[in-house]
Amino acid sequence: MKSRIILLTVLLFPALSGCVATSRELVDLRDDIYQLQLKLNEVQRNQADIASKMDSLSGSMNALNSELGDTRDRMSLLGQQLDDVEANFASRMNKLSEELSGSALKAAPPPSELYKLAYSDFSRGKFDLAMVGFKSYLEKYPQGGFADQAQYYIAESYYSLSEWASALQEFEQVETFYPKSSLMSSVRLRRALCLELLDRVEESKKVMESVIKDFPGTPEAHTAAEKLKTSKTHEK
Repeated sequence: MKSRIILLTVLLFPALSGCVATSRELVDLRDDIYQLQLKLNEVQRNQADIASKMDSLSGSMNALNSELGDTRDRMSLLGQQLDDVEANFASRMNKLSEELSGSALKAAPPPSELYKLAYSDFSRGKFDLAMVGFKSYLEKYPQGGFADQAQYYIAESYYSLSEWASALQEFEQVETFYPKSSLMSSVRLRRALCLELLDRVEESKKVMESVIKDFPGTPEAHTAAEKLKTSKTHEK
């Protein structure tokens, strides 16, 4: 009987050892799965944080663009009011001088009216006539509230007439004399397009890259990115 027990023990020992080993492996595997689950949860939390920050950043950019648009409108209105005040002052001085000297002095139209007449011609496609009006404004009011816009629309008039070289020169004038103009992103993009139309492709690409870098989030930056993307596609 004793020998049978010994024999049975010998036969069962490997099986029992295998069960113990398998149980330990299951415990280890369960621990590994638990650790992986913890890491996965952490990654998911990080992804949620990143998504939240991206949404917040997008909202901030939209708000900034809106504020920039409002600022441009206010600056334009203030420029118009300043021009009209200066013109009114000049008109009164002329009238006073006329009364004192007895000579008839013709009063010039208000700066805002002169600009509006030129812009009206531009809007109706009368580009040559519009350029005469814008240049007249700049001659009389080189530092007026609409000076940068007058210079810009001179360039736009040439661009609309397909006179790319002249348009490029006039857009460069805006950058040179009115570097703080609210139209600068449009000016830079137009300059890049002129260079492209003049077959100065590499220069055009560099200017478009500067639009993306200096004016992120603007429609002009989006257009420049699309143009560069299309250009790279054609090169392949």
